[in-house]
Amino acid sequence: ELGISNSKYGIIQSAVSLVNTILPIFGGIFIDIFGTWIGSILATSLIAVGNIFVALSANLRSFAMMVIGRTLYGIGSGTIVIVQTAILSHWFKGKGLAIAVGTQIAVSRLASFLSNLTVVPIWESTGFYGWALWFSALLCVISLIINIIYIFLMKILHDELSRHEMKKIKQKKKFSPKKLLVFPNIFWIFVLLEFGLGSAWTSFLHTQTTDKYAAFASSIAQFLPIFVSPFLGHFLDRFGNRSLTLIMSSIFLTISMCLLGFVELTPIVIIMGTICFSISLSLGPVVLLSSIPIIMPLDYVGTALGIDKSSSNIGSTIYDILVGILQDKDGGKYGMVMRFYLGNSVCVIFISILLYFVSKNWRNGILDMKEDERKRKRAIVKVKDYNKPIKMNYFYIAIFIALLITSWVLFFNYIN
Repeated sequence: ELGISNSKYGIIQSAVSLVNTILPIFGGIFIDIFGTWIGSILATSLIAVGNIFVALSANLRSFAMMVIGRTLYGIGSGTIVIVQTAILSHWFKGKGLAIAVGTQIAVSRLASFLSNLTVVPIWESTGFYGWALWFSALLCVISLIINIIYIFLMKILHDELSRHEMKKIKQKKKFSPKKLLVFPNIFWIFVLLEFGLGSAWTSFLHTQTTDKYAAFASSIAQFLPIFVSPFLGHFLDRFGNRSLTLIMSSIFLTISMCLLGFVELTPIVIIMGTICFSISLSLGPVVLLSSIPIIMPLDYVGTALGIDKSSSNIGSTIYDILVGILQDKDGGKYGMVMRFYLGNSVCVIFISILLYFVSKNWRNGILDMKEDERKRKRAIVKVKDYNKPIKMNYFYIAIFIALLITSWVLFFNYIN
């Protein structure tokens, strides 16, 4: 009804990730200085307003309003992830962090699963797809109200303590661009993995055929993480082996691309391919999110998470648009698209293997240690451990900025 081609659909999806190519970095710094309360209110407000704009765009048949709404939503959604992870990092401080992150991801996937499962039935029962968008907007408004209630209760219970802690945080944490130069090489491997894995997970869920199959496949792909993520978090806390888990995630992603792109799509093949994708989506995010507080000191976690999230959104922006271009050039088919995804998945396997070998020799293998072993050896990374600039960081930052510029150029080049 809005006259949207595959390329323009890619623009709608990339509008969410475009603003978050930069915002999470500033969001992490903001949260470190001012705390999570203000950040959470701003984020949930933007998410609610953005979804209202998207719903209105369906009634007004305005493509521009839909892009604006998705952009506002993107600003809020990118920041809220940083807020959530920062809160968990502060509360758990490495103890049980993985299971906490896994539970957070499970709840998020449950919401996505129910959303994808109900959108088409709402559309078909009402005769207007806009009602599904209004239902989504209503849920976002409810989330904003719950957030306000939570903050109000927390301020009553911990008002004096929070003032003292806020003053301490403001005095202790100051941002300097120079601190990016002391980030370890292993951190940038995680950034690269987030770029390859995160972009593939996000953009592939946007790339399906019919409306019913898109909703079905997206729902099934996000079903398994609901149950697996918390148990995987417990496994990582108890047994470690984060780098091996990432290798498994990459392998399952590659298998899913092979099945869905290069085998005759019978119902069994579709189910098996989607399950493999879901396994990858179950394993990877828990490891990626819970590893940053292990390899980075607490004072740097906000900035590190921001860069990590930004890399995912840079990739998602590029991938969404590139996939739309490839599909349009292929006459609406998915041959070129699936070859692209397969090539990306194979590259991610090699990067995961690189992480495995690097982690073995980095700080006595702290990344793959069990939680009890880290406590026993007091293997905690501190700010004083990162006091010397690393020359390679100039190269890493230059590549990061180049990809950032590429994502913005692609977006504005194809928005018309």
